[in-house]
Amino acid sequence: MATVLIVEDNRDIAGLYERVFAGHQTRVVADVPEALSYLQQSCPDLLILDFHLPSGSGLEVLKYLRSSFPNVSVLGISADDLLREKARQEGIDAFLIKPFRVVDLTRTAHTLLSQPKKGPSPSMLAALQAYTQAFQRVYKCLPRGQWTGGQVLINGEARDEAWFRAETHRLNNLSMARPSRNYLHRLIDKIRNL
Repeated sequence: MATVLIVEDNRDIAGLYERVFAGHQTRVVADVPEALSYLQQSCPDLLILDFHLPSGSGLEVLKYLRSSFPNVSVLGISADDLLREKARQEGIDAFLIKPFRVVDLTRTAHTLLSQPKKGPSPSMLAALQAYTQAFQRVYKCLPRGQWTGGQVLINGEARDEAWFRAETHRLNNLSMARPSRNYLHRLIDKIRNL
């Protein structure tokens, strides 16, 4: 039994997906913040992803997933065929256009779930997730990462677990750093003298 995260804001369509995946453990979320919150706590086996969501795009969820859990299979579903190429660039595994046949959904999902997962080790995934959270806290955006099937690339350079742990430590120190009291006093004096 697989865990399937369904990111879909239309209740009827989400209900259809739940019926299709009745033999699996499903979780439905209706918006980007809910999806990101779920992914910060859990890692599904399959993500069914709509792209037009109330507070943003499913591409945000896909980017987060690829930076934190690069080996999770993602099936994107949209009526907007123009999103197909953008989704492929972000690492989507399969894409269906609405309306679709349920048999195509079932076949595609089964194929994705039956593929052997070749991804980072659990310790590398933990380091990668910690790095992603620290990066997002400091820069207020997601890091640009890519899983190549054998290594994680950040800004086009291969990074190992030690790098992620060291960079996470550096980013955590940045987010906690505060200017010294002397610096603040000098800054206030400069402003007063203007």
